Amino acid sequence: MAQIKIVDIIVGERFRKSFEGIDELAASIRDHGLIEPIVCDENNCLLAGERRLKAHQLLKMEFIEVRHLSELNELQKKEIELEENLHRKDFTWSEEVTAKARLHTLKQQIHGAAVKGHDSEGWRLKDTAIALGEPVGTVSMDIQLARGLKAFPELLKEKSKTVAYKKLKNLQENILQEELAKRMKKIGILDNPSIINGNCIEEMGKMQSESVDLILTDPPYGIDVDESHTFGRMTPTDTKFEDGEAETIDLLDKAIPEMYRLLKQDRHMFMFCAIDKVGKIKQLLEKHGFWVHHIPLIWDKGSGSYPSQSTTFVHSYEPFLHCMKGKRKLNGTPRDVFQVKRVSNDKKVHPTEKPTELLRELIGLATLAGEMVLDPFAGSGATIVSAKETNRQACGVELNDVYYQGIIKRLGTVAVKDPDLEEDING
Repeated sequence: MAQIKIVDIIVGERFRKSFEGIDELAASIRDHGLIEPIVCDENNCLLAGERRLKAHQLLKMEFIEVRHLSELNELQKKEIELEENLHRKDFTWSEEVTAKARLHTLKQQIHGAAVKGHDSEGWRLKDTAIALGEPVGTVSMDIQLARGLKAFPELLKEKSKTVAYKKLKNLQENILQEELAKRMKKIGILDNPSIINGNCIEEMGKMQSESVDLILTDPPYGIDVDESHTFGRMTPTDTKFEDGEAETIDLLDKAIPEMYRLLKQDRHMFMFCAIDKVGKIKQLLEKHGFWVHHIPLIWDKGSGSYPSQSTTFVHSYEPFLHCMKGKRKLNGTPRDVFQVKRVSNDKKVHPTEKPTELLRELIGLATLAGEMVLDPFAGSGATIVSAKETNRQACGVELNDVYYQGIIKRLGTVAVKDPDLEEDING
């Protein structure tokens, strides 16, 4: 041990950037003295103890107690700095994970890196974990996060490494999915949605279980299902059909189990319905396994569907249910009211057609590029068009032949299903 002048100590480029608690440390040194000396090499270059040095400087002390280590190479000097600071555990989380990654790399440079799958005496991740006294899984996660910080510096804004690590995995998943979508686009899969003319219950029964990433649909709620009109939402200009609530419930009681079977685990579904049917439809969905948010989402259409003639309020919104099979985070934090103008009557090809702007937003919130979107009640084909426009795979089923042909025309495609996509959907 030696006492040397503080001005003679050389502080080079150091790993630690923040020095919280210096005032408290200075007070402790003033009252009780320096318990652990700082560490320098033979040239008085600081190796460990920068916080203690700064506390002495704060106290305007002239000398400090130093332990000298000689004949160390640069790797060993950096190793000492990192190991001492890691064991103190007063890093910020980003400093901590970066220090662990640096320490692991230094150890491998000193001792050689172990070769995976071969017996060797090189340094392993397990050795770093033992040196730090932490589980291998924790050290592995921290090293992955440290490497991720280089690619995604925005992670530094997160309050904890746990939150940052979860966000990192999501970002990595998004990148992989985007790359997959590019390849699918290149070979034409995303440009050739599968459009099926048939009964949705029968057609869904032919599809492979857990092959769909999102179901986005507006079921027909009227007795005349062949016409695909929507129960409870007819305007005076629409063709009238006898309402048939029992038939509606029976249809969905058969269709919803198939939807649940087709949806992958931890995936979303959005289902439009009339406001007075929300309770019953929610019960049906929950009966067949779906989690359903207790408050419907709202599509604010921006204008009324028909004049009220001052006898009642103009109907200008439509609810839809957010459901999940398992649990999956949305890609963002949207409000529960979506303000999108309705499709004008002169452009509608279906009486209950939804604007693609709304559907694109929902698809973007619930899926990643290249994932599969299913609409078992395709109607105007707006869901299929929206999926294609957002680089998602799509499959639609429509019973009514006129609407089916309209979807084919709208997509500018032919009625022949893409064989690769059909194989994916049907297994």
